[in-house]
Amino acid sequence: MHIDEITFAVTETLASLLEVDFGSLDIERSFHEMGVDSVLIVGLSAEFEDRFGISLDPELAYLHDTVSKVSQHLYGVINQGALGALGR
Repeated sequence: MHIDEITFAVTETLASLLEVDFGSLDIERSFHEMGVDSVLIVGLSAEFEDRFGISLDPELAYLHDTVSKVSQHLYGVINQGALGALGR
């Protein structure tokens, strides 16, 4: 999966959870600055697990606190899993 697809999905998910326009989100702005609280952080992790079919630490958005950082992390996890599957 390409990084742009992942970034789009993360932005779309966050915009939906925050009930804001997709285009209004700054992917470099911290989740804290956007008003994301602990309940939404857990919700984000669950949404990403469902959407990408992977298991994530519920504190993902604390450890990677912007759309850009979460997308980069997910890109690594998703593509590492894909590469591992190819080697089997």
